[in-house]
Amino acid sequence: MSPRYERRLRFVSAESSRTPGSRIDVRVTLALQDPREGSDESESRYVGEASGVGDVILEPRLAVEATLAAIAEATSDPEYFRLVGIKVVHAFDTRVVLVCLRTSDDRSGQVVGAVPLRGAMARTAATAALDATNRLVAILLDQVEDDAEGETEDDTAGSI
Repeated sequence: MSPRYERRLRFVSAESSRTPGSRIDVRVTLALQDPREGSDESESRYVGEASGVGDVILEPRLAVEATLAAIAEATSDPEYFRLVGIKVVHAFDTRVVLVCLRTSDDRSGQVVGAVPLRGAMARTAATAALDATNRLVAILLDQVEDDAEGETEDDTAGSI
């Protein structure tokens, strides 16, 4: 089933902070605008957070986990995407962040996102996760909308 209209989660921000005790906190914000509406007021924001103790190598993993938490909030499906791995590779004279995710259904299996590393690692890892997930997220968002419409029809069917 293809999406009825193009809806994509859009990256807004990724914030990473470190404390002296080696704790890393990452907060990712995503936005979703209904394409049927023209104003910014129709935009919904979703925030995901992840924390851990470790060195700078942990930051990209936490950024992906925070992104997946924000996606889960938007789609109401916290189990759909699971992180398989994240890797920074050197290719074509640049560093590229690769994110591999597994889906909970057998239709999609594994999905991969790739984004050249420019600027902050948390931002690049979050956008690589979005690169891997956005086509499937559009389908999940349509399912959430269908479920909401079905509940509304059920609520109004019995009331007269």
